[in-house]
This record gives sequence, structure tokens and C-alpha cells, in this order.
Amino acid sequence: MVELLGLVYSPWTEKARFALDARRVRFRFRGYTPLLGEPALRLKTRRFTGAVTVPVLTRDDGVVLTDSLAIARWADTQGAGPRLFPPEREAEMINLVDLSERALAAGRGLSLLRMLDDSEALREMVPRAVRRPLGPLAGALGRAGVKRTLAKYGVCGAAREPHASELARCLDALREALAAAPPPEASPTAPKAPRTLLGELTFADIAMAQALAFVEPPAFGLRLGHASRRSFTDPGLSARYADLVTWRDALYETHRPR
Repeated sequence: MVELLGLVYSPWTEKARFALDARRVRFRFRGYTPLLGEPALRLKTRRFTGAVTVPVLTRDDGVVLTDSLAIARWADTQGAGPRLFPPEREAEMINLVDLSERALAAGRGLSLLRMLDDSEALREMVPRAVRRPLGPLAGALGRAGVKRTLAKYGVCGAAREPHASELARCLDALREALAAAPPPEASPTAPKAPRTLLGELTFADIAMAQALAFVEPPAFGLRLGHASRRSFTDPGLSARYADLVTWRDALYETHRPR
């Protein structure tokens, strides 16, 4: 069985898991621990310098796929269920996937900067097995990890506004794309199915749904502690884009296996 290595609280990992589940591909999930798990990750991916990240999928034939888009494309050749990459919509698909990446990068910067001001959230970033033995040092370790991640992705300074503005631009584009999409066809199995970006469920919907993770996390899919969920949530953007949060939640209820 294929193995997916990822972070339980990561929208990037959730992109891959959603795609695999939508295509009904059986896989074994293994949680990744930042820093502690990095040597093994570098060995698995054969990347001994530079940044390494998850999700990473190891196929039965030993081939390693190192990002959510590659994993989703592979999933689309396996299993059953809706085809996630209709070839006639490739250009639109890639534009929307790129838009989701911009939104997620901005949201990550926002959430991590908020987390630096939340001692409880910093403690939650430390693996539970070592959190209690570390005592008050757990928060310091969490802070060091967050700062390391900010530096890894080139987030400089403590200003949140540029990230919030970029995320808002991406969400405005999502709203426009949804408004231009054809309305869903009601069916006995899904009488209130949500609108999809290309007229049917594709990876574009899965990817853009994750753009809302740093606005208001979904009720399921991401595993977040109470304080981490607080850091992921932006009350101002959540109110401004309540329609998109509602769309994401409906997409999950209709298409995301629990």
C-alpha cells in the first residue's frame, strides 16, 4: 500500500489526502514531525541540501512524489471516482492551483505571525510526547520552530498586512471564479450540491478550498488543537468572505469523505 507522509494540520497535506480519498485510492498515512523527522525525509527524497517539505507519497514501486499537485495527478490515474484533471480544462486548472498556492503562502505567514503571540499555540506545535517533559521549555521550542518555518519560507518582519492583502486578493479571485462557474445540477443524492469551479468536482476545487484554511479552518480534515485553530482563524477575513467559507463547508460535506 502506498504511504503518505504529511503534517496532520497542513492544508498542503490535506490537498493530497482529499485527492486520494476522492479517487478512492487506499493509502497509509504517517505523521511527520518537523525537525526531528527531517533527516529521514531528506534520505527518502534524496534532497540533502535546501528546503524539504511534506506531503510526500511513496508509491508501491518505490517512486517518491514530493508535492500535493504531483500526488493528486498520480491519484487521478488510480482508483475510481471523479476525474480530478479534465485534460480540456488544463490551463484553467493550473491557474487555479497556482492561485491556491499564493493564498496558502499568504495565509501561512499570517497564521504563524499570530502564533508567535499565542503561548498556548506555541506549546501545541511541540509533539505531545515531549511537551509535558519539557515543561515551560515547550513554548520556547515551539517559538523556535515557528521562527524557523517563517525563515524557511522567506517571511521577514512581523507585519501582517501584506499577507492579509495578498490573501484577500486571492479570495476575491476565487469569488469571481465561482460566480462565473455554471450552477450545479440538483440530483436525488445531492439536492443542494455546491457550485464547482469547472462545473464538476476537480482538483481546482480541492486546492481552492484549502485557501480558506487560514481564514477559518474546516470542521474536519485538518487536526488542530484549540489554540492552533485560533491562530489559523482570521475573524476579519472570515466575516468578509463568509460566503466562501460556506462554499468550502458545503464542498466538504458533499465531496470530502470523513
